[in-house]
Amino acid sequence: YLNPCCYYPCQNKGVCMRVGRESYECDCTRTGYFGINCTLPEFWTRLHVMIKPSPAFYHFILTHFKWLWNILNNTFVRDMLMRLVLRVRANLIPSPPTYNSAYGYISWEAYSNVSYFTRVLPPVPDDCPTPMGTSGKKQLPDPQLFAERFLRRQQFVGDPRGTNLMFAFFAQHFTHQFLKTSGKMGHGFTKALGHGVDLGHLYGDNLERQHKLRNFTDGKLKYQVVDGEMYPPTVLDAPVHMIYPPGTPKEKQLAVGQEMFGLLPGLMMYATIWLREHNRVCDVLKQDHPTWSDEQLFQTARLILIGESSGRTWALEKAGHWGAGGCHWV
Repeated sequence: YLNPCCYYPCQNKGVCMRVGRESYECDCTRTGYFGINCTLPEFWTRLHVMIKPSPAFYHFILTHFKWLWNILNNTFVRDMLMRLVLRVRANLIPSPPTYNSAYGYISWEAYSNVSYFTRVLPPVPDDCPTPMGTSGKKQLPDPQLFAERFLRRQQFVGDPRGTNLMFAFFAQHFTHQFLKTSGKMGHGFTKALGHGVDLGHLYGDNLERQHKLRNFTDGKLKYQVVDGEMYPPTVLDAPVHMIYPPGTPKEKQLAVGQEMFGLLPGLMMYATIWLREHNRVCDVLKQDHPTWSDEQLFQTARLILIGESSGRTWALEKAGHWGAGGCHWV
């Protein structure tokens, strides 16, 4: 018997549950829809869809009327709008999580086990005839072949938004603090148990690694000075696990919070910039708060850098990745 959930009959985030051998039910709880396949909108959902502006309208408003945005940015309305934006964005993510890589149905494990990467779309049931459910071929193409055929460039192509490779490195550096697959446990698991912007790629994803990167003086991280410039320490001074190309001598391996950053110079460049910023902030805090302990200076500097990193990333992602450089962000 073919699993009817292989057809993905449940719409609008409804959860498909197999009943008997040939039937199914859709759990429409908290979706705003009802019906056999969760396709009939409830009253408030229908009203929301009717009055919701189109994406094109949103974009027009955000990229015009600079005088209006200047007023909003200097009044109490700014905080109200920011709270609204955060709530709207947060509501796009199911909470508690619905699925993870191991379970295609509601489970306590998906909710409580933070070692898993959660997912919005359900995995394809194991007993479906094709990897896509019921559509497509029975074997997916080789990922390496697919990437080379459709993504590999034979000549340079400039980015239409005007960004460069440094933007790509910045985005990759930022996401490596929470998109960090656990090699030992498998692809469905994460080592970044903070599950958010915690700058674990700068400070390490566990306390042992963090302590090896700190010098425990004035809240600062370990560093070395080369030609008058501050750089991360080597693995000889901060003995943490780092991944570098084969043959790289230990005295040339820099130690930072994310072990993969030794493979790409752009990622190590941004790690160096944030190291310098952390130690700079510690100097400022030490001057203003001479009685603070090393631990308080370190923890406060980390909170400040989390705020700085989030703010800069939000602005750059909006302007560069979404092509909205003319937006007047609140």
